[in-house]
Amino acid sequence: MKKCTRCLNDSTVRRMNYDENGVCGYCRSYDSISGKLSDRERLEQLFFERIENIRGKYDYDVALGISGGKDSVFVLHELVKRYGLKVKTFTMLNGFFSDAARKNVDKLVQEFGVEHEYIEFDKDLLNRFYRYSMQHWLAPCVACSYIGYAAMINYTTKINAGLCIHGRSPQQMLRYYGDDVFTPLINAGLKSIHEVDLNALYTELLSSIEDRMDKELLADVKGMLCDCLDGGDFREFMSYFLYHDYDEQHIVSYLRENTSWTPDVQYDHYDCRIHNAAHYIYECAEGRPHCLPEVSVLVRSGRISREEGIALVNKEHYYDKPYDELNLLSDTVGINLGPVLLKANIYKLLPKK
Repeated sequence: MKKCTRCLNDSTVRRMNYDENGVCGYCRSYDSISGKLSDRERLEQLFFERIENIRGKYDYDVALGISGGKDSVFVLHELVKRYGLKVKTFTMLNGFFSDAARKNVDKLVQEFGVEHEYIEFDKDLLNRFYRYSMQHWLAPCVACSYIGYAAMINYTTKINAGLCIHGRSPQQMLRYYGDDVFTPLINAGLKSIHEVDLNALYTELLSSIEDRMDKELLADVKGMLCDCLDGGDFREFMSYFLYHDYDEQHIVSYLRENTSWTPDVQYDHYDCRIHNAAHYIYECAEGRPHCLPEVSVLVRSGRISREEGIALVNKEHYYDKPYDELNLLSDTVGINLGPVLLKANIYKLLPKK
């Protein structure tokens, strides 16, 4: 199996290519913007430009999706306490939101004194979309991601907020930089807001995802998610951690010491009741833990060593099948996972083009 000589990516990662030195395409794409990502002074200017451009001009400065997880809670703290922005938070009920996360959300929005709304979706259509996602992409997360991005962009316009801010980590945003939907968002975010055509950017973004979907299903999903965007009144969908340093241990310790945030002992993804099921199916299809491209971002950026990265990836292997979560996914969505897992294991044997 061919492996990148710089990060941990190998031939199990989709659309891999290597230069004459064995460096993968994702490393080369990262290098094209690494100087901008490390220019803290410029990043600070870009962030302040964006928040001052909208401050006080809308019903809310920011719409912020909050899951009860460490990143979204920390971003809420910073936006309210550090930057003094008027924030409205929302949580999307995707059918798998945990009770523990809901308790944290209810408690924290009161603690920070912000308005909050739970967004519900038609359950039959939601599960139809999940089934389609499982059958075509071997992952419920694809449907969940599209629902999330489209609903957040739509909701921001609906409540008349100036910005939609999300708390995805750099390794999540950059794992496939150069070859995924986040690439144009990152490129736009590294420019002055006055250089960005938001309507053109988000129209193209949503269209690129929609081109891969069943047209009948797409029409129903768009009716559920995008009722406020027909006029093209887009607001920027902005990453907090594109402009600020990301230190997971600092975030966790800060929240534990300074807020009432009390997640489960295993705080990563405790908000999703099928996280392990989804990633188990991913591993069946990819032949390695799903986190490898994310850990590769940490290695290529110098945040951790190759040895530390390998140890992190090895910890994420599923040696035991998560039966309870797989059964919950199957029962909720109404799909037999046997054919899905069979297809995943066949896909694992195919080249990742």
